[in-house]
Amino acid sequence: MSETEGASAATCATFLEMLKTLPWCKQGTDVLVAVHKITPEIIEVIKDLGANVYPGGIHVKLNKSFVHDLQNKFDDGQPLPAVLVWKAQHVEIWYRRQNANEFPYDTWQNPQGAPQERECVLIPLETLGDGAANFQAEIVGKAKECPSMIPPQ
Repeated sequence: MSETEGASAATCATFLEMLKTLPWCKQGTDVLVAVHKITPEIIEVIKDLGANVYPGGIHVKLNKSFVHDLQNKFDDGQPLPAVLVWKAQHVEIWYRRQNANEFPYDTWQNPQGAPQERECVLIPLETLGDGAANFQAEIVGKAKECPSMIPPQ
């Protein structure tokens, strides 16, 4: 399955609606950044995609047990934290499986946290529908600059 397949149009529309509600800040002229939790809307859109594991950038499939674990953590009131980066071409969802509760603040405040393994799922903007680019541009126009503690994305 390619990264442009997978989630249904309804799932992508729900995900896009959720994106519109996040507290975004911007970097440069067109990159939005938000710290959020992995919610059912995110789980549904990423469940059939792969992730890139960093450092190294190795591509892995998200296994069903991990996706199920994400849902259980959300249901238990302890969802995994994530950084969402909305660029012109895609949405990046960054998270960490190990020492997840401190992510991303520990990597931003302490250089020793940066090399810890983290994962990124890319959701191409074209899969979110025709209006996604317009919504991204609209939010960029309203968003304030990101605090200096957030490194460039």
